[in-house]
Amino acid sequence: MNMQTGLFQQQSLKLVMTKELTQAITLLQYSSLDLTKFLEEQTLENPLLDVKPTDFGRPKKMKVTKDTYTNPIDYIGKKETTLYEHLLTQLSYMRLNNKKKRTIEYIIQLLDSNGYLYFPADEIARDLNTDTDTVENAILFIQSLDPIGVGARNLQECLFLQLQALPNRNSLAEIIIHDHFERFAEKSWKEIAKDLNVQLFDIQQVFDFIQMLQPRPGAAFHGGEAHYIVPDFDIQVENGMVTMSMQDSYLPKVSLNLQYYNRFLEDKDSQTKSYLQEKVDQCQWIMRSLEQRKLTLQNVMNEIINRQLDFFINGPALLKPMIMSEVADALEIHESTVSRAVKDKFVQTPFGIFEMKYFFSRNIQTTGEADTSSTQVKNVMKQMIEEENKQKPLSDQEIVSILEGEHGILVSRRTIAKYRDQLKIPSSTKRKRYCK
Repeated sequence: MNMQTGLFQQQSLKLVMTKELTQAITLLQYSSLDLTKFLEEQTLENPLLDVKPTDFGRPKKMKVTKDTYTNPIDYIGKKETTLYEHLLTQLSYMRLNNKKKRTIEYIIQLLDSNGYLYFPADEIARDLNTDTDTVENAILFIQSLDPIGVGARNLQECLFLQLQALPNRNSLAEIIIHDHFERFAEKSWKEIAKDLNVQLFDIQQVFDFIQMLQPRPGAAFHGGEAHYIVPDFDIQVENGMVTMSMQDSYLPKVSLNLQYYNRFLEDKDSQTKSYLQEKVDQCQWIMRSLEQRKLTLQNVMNEIINRQLDFFINGPALLKPMIMSEVADALEIHESTVSRAVKDKFVQTPFGIFEMKYFFSRNIQTTGEADTSSTQVKNVMKQMIEEENKQKPLSDQEIVSILEGEHGILVSRRTIAKYRDQLKIPSSTKRKRYCK
């Protein structure tokens, strides 16, 4: 092997991810609400950036019925109570010694938003410099508060606490949850029925009864900031003609604060001038990036409309197979750019609001001339499961056979299992119901 030392010249091509390029990519994948928040945060860092909020309440006209109308006066001064506040309010009415009260208050702060306690008692005891018994007693006290089930260490304990608190105790349900929880959850009901000498129908009744309990006792106190879906595009169809408009009128208007800039422009200090120039460049970059973001989104949406024209005119049943690389190739951009463009973006159509990524789905072969999309397969499969006989639910292989025989769709059993997981549909074993 020839090894030489010396100076050599080598030419190479590298893509350097500058801070500006990284932020431009980030801007593209922001939702409208995230973008608004980002711009507001930038005004705190850059005094030259002028961000003027627009009237957010200027959405397109909607039909108002008695079912959808909400009187805004009903919500004036309304304040959500957190789980933490709710539990502390109950504590304030009870006589407790200082040590016990401090321990309880500390543990309450450790509860997650659903009301669960995931910290071990011995770890809490070390933090408070106390013994485990004191912590366990405090946990039992918290579990006696409203909502019932709060302070549980897991789902099994949460459900069992609620069963114990019922005025009319269900002994079979308590035994099953306390002693056979894992097998019950896995629907190994025949084993449980044999062990307890009961009928499968009895266990089915317990299952139905458990469904009425609250697996997340703190859910009613989540409160916090509401999450809104704001369509980025509005698609209108009239006489077979599809028109698109970008719904960006509510986004803040961004400009350079010339008044502030001119005030410091005459400053002789070189550091001040350097700082001003840096902030001016930053403002100009943000404004350019916003324009580029808008153009990219419009181009991607236009290409989606061109390829899914039948969907926008006639509805979801005519959704065609389409992958992101096809749109990327047509627009001569990278596939990752399309992926970022459709992330957390929504489209208002005559058939409802859809995520932009909804229009992308894999090609599925059929016995006919035209192929179908994975989205369509999921829709058909979901409807089949909704209409199945729950005493004899369809297995994945039976779904494969029906899709091929009745719909001409060719998929594997593994694909059906994957689609079930994506749709959060349990297996046939877990969907089965038992009757007398």
